[in-house]
Amino acid sequence: MKTTAPSLLRGIFVDHVGLKILAALLTATVFLLVATDEQREITARVGVAYVLPDDKVLVSERIEEIKVTIKGPWRRIKRFDERELDRITLDVSKTSGGEMPILASQIQVPDGLTVTSVTPPAVRVAFENRIEREVDVAAVLSGRPELGYVVVAGEVSVEPRRVSVRGPEGLVAAMSQVRTQDIPTDGRSRSFEVEATLLPPHGVELAWKGTVAVVVPIAGRWTGGARVSASGEGLDPAELVVEPATVEIELTGHRDAIDRLVAAGVRPSVRLTGRPGAGVLAEVAVDGVPSGVQVVVRPAEVRVSARR
Repeated sequence: MKTTAPSLLRGIFVDHVGLKILAALLTATVFLLVATDEQREITARVGVAYVLPDDKVLVSERIEEIKVTIKGPWRRIKRFDERELDRITLDVSKTSGGEMPILASQIQVPDGLTVTSVTPPAVRVAFENRIEREVDVAAVLSGRPELGYVVVAGEVSVEPRRVSVRGPEGLVAAMSQVRTQDIPTDGRSRSFEVEATLLPPHGVELAWKGTVAVVVPIAGRWTGGARVSASGEGLDPAELVVEPATVEIELTGHRDAIDRLVAAGVRPSVRLTGRPGAGVLAEVAVDGVPSGVQVVVRPAEVRVSARR
């Protein structure tokens, strides 16, 4: 019997359909098995911990993690999670310094996977002796009190005044003080006390635990210029010349007392014990200053001479 072209084509696609489907499934299965066994690589991060000597401080850069390249079959790689990896521990307690290699064997990976590279392959290790010493506590103030008020310089107090610090010898030996956090004084018109945290430099530890108490004295303040008068027994003030004729006065203390003094008039003066001749230096005093008010005169001395 003669076979036509349409019948031949139909036979190719229709005859033995079951066998043909089975062959296709087997082909696909083999392809998937081959594909899933193909070797792939992935990059993961691994945390790093240190075992340090008790009497020394690590001063070289401390790495917190490394990167590793992991190789294995695709079917294992795709199920891998880097969180499965335990951090590695570098025991540098017995080394005096130098480079410490990080080996692939230190990273434990799941069965069927291998570590092919580690970055960085080594870490540099350097130490300094650990020392402890006492340093002063320095209160750090920021901002400005209310207009007409000022922080009383030199009278800010801290408790405790000194604390012990520990750390690398080069850093601790150079320290003379440890600072507090910034203590704002903005808008203040009265003395105040505050608890402040100490801020040691990076790498330095405090033996003192907790905060320090800082007392910040706030006082009234007035500054202004005033003309200096000169006098002396048997001397005519009109015949005396003062240079400079005007000085700057700074008053600090109780605000009410300062206001009363300013209202009455600030009167700087010098009193001579003899004739000035060609000129003598005399200290300037301010009359009528009440208790609790401090006076600073700039300049503190003036030259007084007889008028020619």
